[in-house]
Amino acid sequence: MSGRRTIKIEAPIMITNDKIAVWLDQGEWAMDFFDWLSKAKLNAKLSGLQHMNSKIKLTFVTAKDCTMFGLKYASRKK
Repeated sequence: MSGRRTIKIEAPIMITNDKIAVWLDQGEWAMDFFDWLSKAKLNAKLSGLQHMNSKIKLTFVTAKDCTMFGLKYASRKK
């Protein structure tokens, strides 16, 4: 377990020249992801989110929460 509280994950998102985040799939991925996050009871442990090109950066309350998310997300993607 590292001391990092942030993690970047791939997402179908693009940032325009005027800094507007655009979901490339009309937000379907985001709705599915945040539904899963809620079901996994990790949404309360999330303290921040930043949109990036093709990724989102998630910040968690503690490094332990970040590690737990990483493990659960990796098993979800299999």
